[in-house]
Amino acid sequence: MFAVLITVLGEEMIHVLLLFFVVILVTFVFGEIFFRFHLPRIIGQIIAGLFFGLPFFTGFFSLESNSIILLLSQLGIIFLLILTGLEIELKKIKSSSKDVLLIAFSSVLIPFVLGFGFALFMGYSLIVAFVLGACLSLTSEATKTIVLMQKNVLKTRLGEIMVVAGTADDIFELLFLAVLLVLVGSNTGQGLVLLPFEIIGFFVVVFIALKLLPRVIALFKQESVDNYFTLAILIGLGIALLSSFLSLGPIIGALIAGLLLQKAIKSEKVEHAIESHLRAVTFALIIPFFYLSIGLNFNSNVIGLYPLLFFVVLFIAFAGKMLGALIVKPFTKLKTNQLMLIGWGMNSRGLTELIIIEVARQNIPGFPPQLYAAVVFTTIITTLAFPLVLQFYLKNYPKIMN
Repeated sequence: MFAVLITVLGEEMIHVLLLFFVVILVTFVFGEIFFRFHLPRIIGQIIAGLFFGLPFFTGFFSLESNSIILLLSQLGIIFLLILTGLEIELKKIKSSSKDVLLIAFSSVLIPFVLGFGFALFMGYSLIVAFVLGACLSLTSEATKTIVLMQKNVLKTRLGEIMVVAGTADDIFELLFLAVLLVLVGSNTGQGLVLLPFEIIGFFVVVFIALKLLPRVIALFKQESVDNYFTLAILIGLGIALLSSFLSLGPIIGALIAGLLLQKAIKSEKVEHAIESHLRAVTFALIIPFFYLSIGLNFNSNVIGLYPLLFFVVLFIAFAGKMLGALIVKPFTKLKTNQLMLIGWGMNSRGLTELIIIEVARQNIPGFPPQLYAAVVFTTIITTLAFPLVLQFYLKNYPKIMN
């Protein structure tokens, strides 16, 4: 019996190792191929995710594999947002706070109205229209941040406006998801009533952490940065867990954890070392599974059945975000081409949209499968578009990010 147990555990371990090896290998190879053709590596890496979504690989990814992929995908986003919080320069954000708020609000409102109106025009129910509007109005911090980091423009004025405005959109993600859960009966109105108190409680804890963290970190005097890195991970995951427990979601907590660490760590050497460690772990080991999760959620067979629907949903997604950015022109000093680039950046979609559409698919009877596929298709295309557009703008307008 003991031998059988070892055999079973051994087979499971081999499957996990094979999963890691194949996913990281294929993602790496696709990224390098695209880089050789002077295209961003992220394009190849996302294509690798779509490659794994082909029917040929269906049997390779078991239920256990899918659980691992989902876990690593979500963990990768949390690590990425902790890293983003560490790298954002708060002084630049303060000077652009009005721009951030305007862009965050308009880039959610306009796509939501367009998506909601289109769904009603097509004869879908109010709840389906709400789901489509919500999915088209949101922004992915993960994919956008990866692109900005890989192009070394995250710490620019425009890069940080995109990231912080996108993070502000997470409040809307929370509200949309909360409303959807109420509509499908997975939550109660009491949850929405408690939400403001949970937000207040979270920021009270954040304020206390801001005062205490420098003293806690100062206790570690070792020259090795390993302990500092472990402590940073514990703090980041702890605050992300707290924000999840208080119904705010882990993404907001992860970004704020990174900002707190930036303020609490007094040594630039330690801060850079933590950033280096976190970047290596995130991009080399975990982010490939985020791309894979996108590919596995996509069913390419539906495109040929509803091509017009796919085109219109994609058009609304692009147009809504671009209009959302350009409409603030009279109220900001940003140039038109800068606002257009921000619109492209805010146009990237990601995991939250997939979560919302998946909740709708599982809980709304008769939810249109073609609409589900159209949202996933839009998520992929908008994610692929931004790195290409950013590369074009950086080449033709070298100073556009400042």
